[in-house]
Amino acid sequence: MDFENAGNENNQNQLSHRQQHHHHHSQMNANSALPLVRFLNCLEKAAVGIVYYVDCTVKDELICRKEAKLMQYKNIVEQILLNPKEYHEVTLQLSATKCLCKFMLLSLELCETHAKMLFDLLKNSTFESVRVAIMVLMNGFYLKYPLAFAAYSDDVYGCLRDRSDNVRLAALKTISNLILKEMVKPNGQISEIAFCIIDKHTQLATLATSFFSELAKRQHGETLFNILPDIFSNLVGVKLDEQRQLNEEDFKSVIDFLFKYIFDDPRACRDLAYIMSKLTFNEQSLKGLLHHYDNYRDKLFDNDVYQSFLTILDNAKKNLGAKPDLKVLIDALSTSINKERSPNGILIAVQQAQQKTKQQPK
Repeated sequence: MDFENAGNENNQNQLSHRQQHHHHHSQMNANSALPLVRFLNCLEKAAVGIVYYVDCTVKDELICRKEAKLMQYKNIVEQILLNPKEYHEVTLQLSATKCLCKFMLLSLELCETHAKMLFDLLKNSTFESVRVAIMVLMNGFYLKYPLAFAAYSDDVYGCLRDRSDNVRLAALKTISNLILKEMVKPNGQISEIAFCIIDKHTQLATLATSFFSELAKRQHGETLFNILPDIFSNLVGVKLDEQRQLNEEDFKSVIDFLFKYIFDDPRACRDLAYIMSKLTFNEQSLKGLLHHYDNYRDKLFDNDVYQSFLTILDNAKKNLGAKPDLKVLIDALSTSINKERSPNGILIAVQQAQQKTKQQPK
């Protein structure tokens, strides 16, 4: 295949003619954009061919020489993407976007120098199909150049907030795939996936729950356990913006789901309780603790867990105790916690633990 002469002169002349007559751009329709779309598709295939089939020495020759036509064609792609009002056909923008992505895979330098343009498109493009395509192709970037997009992780996770269900779904598929294949380490931003558990889009919510279920199996649950504090920290409202505030029912739903993965390992319970004691709890999160009391009541006979919950209560009294309604809430939580420390409460907790042990398969 002659990559050096990919496309034809008619296509380049056509684009040159368009650039010289800007007043015709706004009149472009699907039919007039079709030849250029076909040219870009050929150019994309040429880039793919170079990535997979061309010797490294020849590839350097094709992309590094100043007069290389392949790189001149890259300028055409950039011109189309930087002027969406002029080249406004969705098929043209989509073809140019895919073509740019394939060009970026040719070398680390091309990937890094065009990263900002790509993420500007991801955030600002008015075309849903363009944003979806970028998220789908993101897998290839992380596979080939895993560190190239390190500075853009917020933008990648930010797509889980996109106004389009299709973009959010593509983003969740990509992010979950990268994490489960250990191409990307899960971090505090994973709380964005937790929000997807209560998404109105059924397929998105199902995929999010499946992701956490699968993550809980990794390293005997340690992978998920290590990021739960960051998730809880975001859920209780410390770092949430107005668009991400949860109502009480949604908050309970997310917590109910995630609490299933807190295992009976005493050390894990002590660690999580300690980490929770370092968080700042608002009214909603305190209600959550009271609502989910049955999930952790049998852990309170452990003195370290108990002390951590007392710290949570003390901090809550300092920060919220002046409000009458909150004082009632804190007193109710305090009564419940201290009830489990009574001789009868400890006895019940021990009996429950013994019952669980008997039910475990041998």
